[in-house]
Amino acid sequence: MKRVIEKVTSFLIVFPFVFAVIFFGYFPPKFDVILYTDNIKGEGKCSTYLSSTDDSFAYLYEGTAYFGSELKTLKLPGIRYNVDAVTLFIYDVESADILSIDTSIFGITINHVNKDGLTHPFVKSVSSAVTSQEGVLQHVDLPDPSAGITFSVEGIDFIPGWLWVCYFAFIVIISALLAIGLDIITKKYPTIRIFLLGAASLLSSLLFGAYFCGSFPYVNYTDFLLNWFLLLGVSLIINALTLPWLGSALISLLTIFWYAADYYVISFRGKPIMPADLKAAETAMEVINGYSITPTWKMLISIIAIFIYIALLIWAWKWSKKNLKNQSIQKKVILRGCLIAAAAIIMFFSVNNPAFRALNDFQWDAKVLEGFHREGIVLTFLNSLMSSRVDRPEKYSREIITDYLAEYEGQDVSKPEGIQPVNIIMVMNEAFADLRTNGLDENIDVMPFIDSLKENTIKGDLYISVLGGGTCNTEFEALTGNSLAFLCPGAYPYTENVTSEMFSLAAYLKKLGYETEAFHPNEPYNWNRNMVYPNLGFNSFHSIEDYQNALEEVPYLHSHPADTGDYSYIEKVSEEKTGRSRFLFDVTMQNHSGYDHFEDVTEDETVKEYGSDLPLDARVYLSLIKASDDAVKQLVETYQNSNEPTMIIFFGDHEPGLSVDAQKQINLDVNLNLDFYRTKFFIWTNYASESKENELISANYLPWLILKQGNFPMNPYLQMLEELHGKYPVISSQGVVDADTNVYGNVEEVLDDPLMQKYQNIQYANLFDEIDPAWFEVK
Repeated sequence: MKRVIEKVTSFLIVFPFVFAVIFFGYFPPKFDVILYTDNIKGEGKCSTYLSSTDDSFAYLYEGTAYFGSELKTLKLPGIRYNVDAVTLFIYDVESADILSIDTSIFGITINHVNKDGLTHPFVKSVSSAVTSQEGVLQHVDLPDPSAGITFSVEGIDFIPGWLWVCYFAFIVIISALLAIGLDIITKKYPTIRIFLLGAASLLSSLLFGAYFCGSFPYVNYTDFLLNWFLLLGVSLIINALTLPWLGSALISLLTIFWYAADYYVISFRGKPIMPADLKAAETAMEVINGYSITPTWKMLISIIAIFIYIALLIWAWKWSKKNLKNQSIQKKVILRGCLIAAAAIIMFFSVNNPAFRALNDFQWDAKVLEGFHREGIVLTFLNSLMSSRVDRPEKYSREIITDYLAEYEGQDVSKPEGIQPVNIIMVMNEAFADLRTNGLDENIDVMPFIDSLKENTIKGDLYISVLGGGTCNTEFEALTGNSLAFLCPGAYPYTENVTSEMFSLAAYLKKLGYETEAFHPNEPYNWNRNMVYPNLGFNSFHSIEDYQNALEEVPYLHSHPADTGDYSYIEKVSEEKTGRSRFLFDVTMQNHSGYDHFEDVTEDETVKEYGSDLPLDARVYLSLIKASDDAVKQLVETYQNSNEPTMIIFFGDHEPGLSVDAQKQINLDVNLNLDFYRTKFFIWTNYASESKENELISANYLPWLILKQGNFPMNPYLQMLEELHGKYPVISSQGVVDADTNVYGNVEEVLDDPLMQKYQNIQYANLFDEIDPAWFEVK
């Protein structure tokens, strides 16, 4: 029995290394697509789009290649095995003959698509006239070359089953042969088995984690090895200080459960766990309670496999204890010292090499997710941790901040005319977004009341910096006028930066004599609000306990306090303070995470009629939005005929974290990453005020827009925001839009603009350095 276990152990040591070397390194399962053409008239281009089978990236844009009479054969090399459709978009060509399309792997042609469909059908969707001719797959005739034509090759086993069998059989055979040699060595030197088995266990935890998280098609081989080296270094130190197997076991378990946690977090919000998330663990646990976290079968198999490795580690240690006991204390000390030294060297060179320096810089959420899949869990987290410090802007100095201030203090700002609201109610509604802007059927009308608001109303799209979570970040931008564009990816200012008094909309109005109160029908410590709100100028904070004491019964919907009850409590507090100027800021809970059941949620009629084919989570979410719209109607109508001038500001904090199936059916009009980062907003007054629709704005401009609409005087900071909005109406961590609607992928692309540098410098002074209070004085 012992010999059987030893042979199995030898195979389990070798297999993960052989698999990683072949699958990720030297023989990755990628295929080529070759397009053969002739009789091309015109010189154009061919763009390639790849549709993925997994949930990691729904659609991959692969690039553009020259297409013309001088290039009749177009080869698309190294396409990942998880691609199930290849789409070719040919444009600026008047006519061409598509002779055939081949797919090959390792230089072997495995599919040949031609006119007669010898192997598989050729599926096409065309944007102009196409006629068939003898001897060609398709003859393309384009009266309008700029319109282009689209061909899709799909329904083909790009890597057929028999090839997969041969491929994995090859890996198994190589592993078995090497295991025989290893078995001979470890039989003679049994103590080596513990070290090798520990190393294999760590590698396996990375492999299994990448497997059930869907990273396999994207893994970068070099980065994968760096992940393993870092884990190996940590485990060696623990092994040296404790038992020879304990470090390997603990780090393997940590890695597999870390991957499991990332699997769910990615499902919820589209990016993995970042260092700043650890500071908001309590809030994260509350969010997770709204989701189903049932383990997948892939995850269960992976966890069981790691426990098998750990059991073998303990077994190997017990069998080798005799050899270890025979060692002198001096030898044991030397061995442990060598392990620690080796670990230090491994870890040092793992983060001091060209590959680590070339890791992506995490400019936006999709890049964070891409980094997770390509670069691995350890490097993604570590790189974010090492780059989490906000560097001083290149041209920053306290003197330049003083010069900026002089620019605005010297301006002649006349006192604004018009009504100033006595009662200001600002509502940030949980996960409230208008999915029609993404491509949802227009017939699904879940916000009829908000759509009907036109008189005395400014409304439009609000661009934000987070998706599916991170509520406090939108809150931070909307109250302070700061932008996450200049902070580190994964930053949560409420847990890191708002540690002392800071300018905010509440602080501004407080100086003008307004009573400032915050509301949130949940625990006060969520996102550290009980500590943050006093620093932002709020006199008081009403949390769930206050709601329960004031209302006979707090109504719930979707397992959370309903918007109707939330607004009723605000109305109650507002009535008690009639005659006094007040600013009431509310963060709702009703539409929070987890849309996997209706229960007490009534399905909206338009969702029933026009959205019956949508996944369950989309239908639940849309029905909740209808309930929010009804509640907003209640709130607005309460103050419609009030004798007090009242302003109501309403906006969503982020789009919901829906399933991939729902996103594929809804996000039909999404062309840019920035399109996922917008919600709905309006500013309504019960008195005559400016009306405007389709306003383009990002959350950091809300303080300026609210005070401008309310006819309040502008301090230098607000003047700066007004000037900035005139040129860049959208600035977020996910992109920038200028006044001419040009879109930039990140703020770095426009940092050569002195105006943008001014904003960056002022924000840095505000958050990380001393700033003259005159910036925020109300005159």
